[in-house]
Amino acid sequence: MSSRIINVTLISPFSIGPTRGNMTTVRRIAEHLPQTGCRVTEITLDSMMSDEQCRLLRQETPDLLHAFHAHHAGPAARLLAGQLGIPYLVTITGSDLFDPELCGEASTGQAIADAAAVTCFDPQVAGHLARLFPDVAARIAVVPQGVAPFPPGLPYLHGEDEFIVLLPAAIRPVKGITSAIEALAPLAGEFPSLRLLVVGGELDRLHAADIRERVAALPWVSIPGEIPHLQMGAIFAAAGLVLNSSYFEGGMANTLLEAMIMGRPVLARDVLGNRSLIRHGQTGWLYKSDDELRHLVRSMLLNPAAGREIAEAGRSFATEHYSIANEVQGYRAVYERIIFQ
Repeated sequence: MSSRIINVTLISPFSIGPTRGNMTTVRRIAEHLPQTGCRVTEITLDSMMSDEQCRLLRQETPDLLHAFHAHHAGPAARLLAGQLGIPYLVTITGSDLFDPELCGEASTGQAIADAAAVTCFDPQVAGHLARLFPDVAARIAVVPQGVAPFPPGLPYLHGEDEFIVLLPAAIRPVKGITSAIEALAPLAGEFPSLRLLVVGGELDRLHAADIRERVAALPWVSIPGEIPHLQMGAIFAAAGLVLNSSYFEGGMANTLLEAMIMGRPVLARDVLGNRSLIRHGQTGWLYKSDDELRHLVRSMLLNPAAGREIAEAGRSFATEHYSIANEVQGYRAVYERIIFQ
């Protein structure tokens, strides 16, 4: 790799409100990219007007722009790159590829089509992208996400006999929280120790209100709201199982990677993004139906040792394959191909 300093501006669609996966990803990459010889600035589209964005970029024009989310950030990157005469790339993060309403938008397709490169977190997602946008297949790169364990913190207080199923997700319909509650309800009667802990801010207030109304009479479900990210280590440590019930994922869910690196067993809906990370029965479990979800959770409740064994395998897998150093070196390599091609 070249030793030249690369000036890159990361474009994030969100910086305000409940934490989203995009926000966690951008913060991590912004923190660690300088270790690869990159000078990093950030633009957050929800806190800066377009003229302010352009004025900031013109102060010291970067070598390229890097947008996270083809729908929410891609069009802005395309416009700014055109005004500055520099290239841009787009990282696919989830709903931009798997939500038909977003993926089908003309502005999303144009942002993908004109990008100098498009990165995905996993080869399976990259293959799906290439099928949807065959003209960009030669410009697709795979850069797996990175993860590191949380620092030690104060323990999360809970009953000694409780088995906590942790569902870390900002509350919105795509996260399948209602489905998870309904699927686990029969087990709550069978196993008094079962608790479902839903941790995340409210991205859809009407949906969140509906969920809170549903669980008001369910003492085994807790929804404490958003917990600061650095405090999540204690929450993961208390969990007997970490659940992902999303109807789609654009790659490696940050929360699943975090659970694995923290040595927690993971169970996730069998969708493309989750299959990219979890090897069923080896590094975690996948489920297709409510019956499968209940069967797997019941097995964990009856045989906690199986959970500990698969959790250790998941930790080893995440440690070996998803280092932050490899992640940012991967982006540095893509930047070099774009700039020096």
